[in-house]
Amino acid sequence: MQDKQELLKTRFELESLNRELVQSNHAMSMPAKKIEMQKHELEKKVNTTITDKIMPIVRALQTEPQIKKFWPQINSIAQHLKSMNNQDESFHKAIYLLSQTEINIAAMIMNGISSKEISRLLNISLETVKAHRKRIRKKLNINNTKYKLSSYLVSVLGND
Repeated sequence: MQDKQELLKTRFELESLNRELVQSNHAMSMPAKKIEMQKHELEKKVNTTITDKIMPIVRALQTEPQIKKFWPQINSIAQHLKSMNNQDESFHKAIYLLSQTEINIAAMIMNGISSKEISRLLNISLETVKAHRKRIRKKLNINNTKYKLSSYLVSVLGND
């Protein structure tokens, strides 16, 4: 009888705690959704500004004969603006799908750091690094192992 009462009491406490967690989760998800919406609005505004206001000026400068000596720099500016404006789905997929640890490891891979060195720097086993690499490949849908992970990450995320 005593055990049954204790079980009921524990169950009641767990259910109460669960309700509190659900309420907290709901309370935190609303601001997160608002932030996400604001982020998308800002991205859209930046893309529109680049496309409609900045790129026409850059294109005009690219053809201006009087500043021909600056064309390489102007072309570089144009390329950077295009890359900012045209970050493809793969970039966003990489950022949103990978955990913070996977992003850190991906950054190290992009910079040519070996798995063994990553293991040493993060104080984790080599097998853990290999598991992270495998999850990164899976999340980014890199099924064909003929592609080097470092090359793929540089092409998608860049290496500025």
